[in-house]
Amino acid sequence: MPDYCVLQKSREILAVNLTHKDKREKLTAEGYRVVWEVIFADNADAALLRYEQLRREEERAPQNFATDSVISSLFHLISH
Repeated sequence: MPDYCVLQKSREILAVNLTHKDKREKLTAEGYRVVWEVIFADNADAALLRYEQLRREEERAPQNFATDSVISSLFHLISH
C-alpha cells in the first residue's frame, strides 16, 4: 500500500503519494501546507477518506476522554 501525505490550502485538500516529492514541493511552494504526514492507502481518494476519519477521531478524543473519566469515577463511587 502506498504512503500519502495530505496537504491543504484554504478549503482545498489534496493527497500526494510520498514518492512524488517534486509534486509535494511544488504544492508547498504554491502555499499548501502539510496537514498529515503519512497515510497508508490504496490511492489518493482512499487517503483523503482516511484523513477525514482520522480528523474526526482526533476531534472526538477529548470528549471520549472526558466521558471515560466520568464513567470511571461513577463506577468507583458506586463500587465503594
